[in-house]
Amino acid sequence: MRNRIILHYGELTLKGCNRHSFVKKLRTNVRNKIKSLDLTWDVVSIHDRMFIEIPTDFTGNIDEIAEKLAEIPGIAWLSKVYWFSNKDYDIFEYRPDLSKVEELIEQLANETYVKDNSFAIRVKRSDKRFYQTSKELEMQLATVILKNTEWKNVNLNHADQYFYVDISSRGMAVHTNRIKAIGGLPVASTGKIMCLLSGGFDSPIAAYLMAKRGCTVDFVHFTANNIQASKLETYKVARIAQRISEFCGKVRLYMVPYTHFDLALMEKNLDYDLILFRRFMARVAEKMANDVYAQCLVTGDNLGQVASQTMENIVSMTKSIDMPVLRPLLTYNKEEIVTMSRKLGLFDVCVEPYKDCCALISNTPKTKSEHEKLEYMEEKFLDDYDELINDTLAEKQVIAFNFGKRFDFV
Repeated sequence: MRNRIILHYGELTLKGCNRHSFVKKLRTNVRNKIKSLDLTWDVVSIHDRMFIEIPTDFTGNIDEIAEKLAEIPGIAWLSKVYWFSNKDYDIFEYRPDLSKVEELIEQLANETYVKDNSFAIRVKRSDKRFYQTSKELEMQLATVILKNTEWKNVNLNHADQYFYVDISSRGMAVHTNRIKAIGGLPVASTGKIMCLLSGGFDSPIAAYLMAKRGCTVDFVHFTANNIQASKLETYKVARIAQRISEFCGKVRLYMVPYTHFDLALMEKNLDYDLILFRRFMARVAEKMANDVYAQCLVTGDNLGQVASQTMENIVSMTKSIDMPVLRPLLTYNKEEIVTMSRKLGLFDVCVEPYKDCCALISNTPKTKSEHEKLEYMEEKFLDDYDELINDTLAEKQVIAFNFGKRFDFV
């Protein structure tokens, strides 16, 4: 008997002829995640699942590793299982010796016993060569528990504790736990995006949702001034990007100062300075996205949440560039976003005090704007826009992470 971690993927099974490429990408991502945990375990892909063989001399916490793997997009659920190989136990012979399986079920039942709770056995027999039906084996193992442990209540539909037995062509897996993972598609399977990242709750969740749909993620963040290189890693927004990288692997965070834009509009007293600034951010981000071959911009915009996110201002920002802008949080309310932030371990860093650059630009922003009117203002007051963008990008700084660790990736 050996320990394994089995990974199941949900919607990848529906990918038809493209399934192989999605599974291959997921396997690569899992291997990279394991490598980031300083482990050298291999990942084997079979049918509708993958498995990781845990070395017999491993003394670490398997549950902690399983929780880390559950953060990888593309995995629906996973389990730490006890594995009985067909080579060692001949489970497909007529009336095989299942005494070791029965001993394990009894042990697991004793370990998980809770007074007055109910249990059930779930057998999945993928390989029909096994001589018993699923129901027959379920009854056999349930009898072992009822005779030899304190468990007394069986509930086939809504049990408090389940014991799972999965029989495949290679052997038999026994487990009690199913860890729900985040599902979705493997990162780097659907495209590349550049996300405008702030220090708030919204844009980190927007980036996570895009990674969950298979996108490779890079970030651009606008700062009031240049940050000392020694302080980059402790900067709030860098720590947000670091946490997002634990889900999606390699990410780059580009930090660019908006001082050139601020100086260009100094003492102009324009009523539309906020939306002009957001159009400037979009253009800078578009330029950077093209440089790294990203296909879309992503923002944390949420319709009607603040003055810059009215329908009119969203349209004005979108019209300022040619690249598509994706807004995965457009219909979410703030409570939903904060709840997701807590669940993903982002809340504590996102709630830290931070002065948003949009708040610094304007205290009384306009809620309605028109693209044509803004174009006129830009031509009049920002006469050399290309130079403004180039001067801004000339001062960019970059920090990169790979599954939460600092990484030299440019």
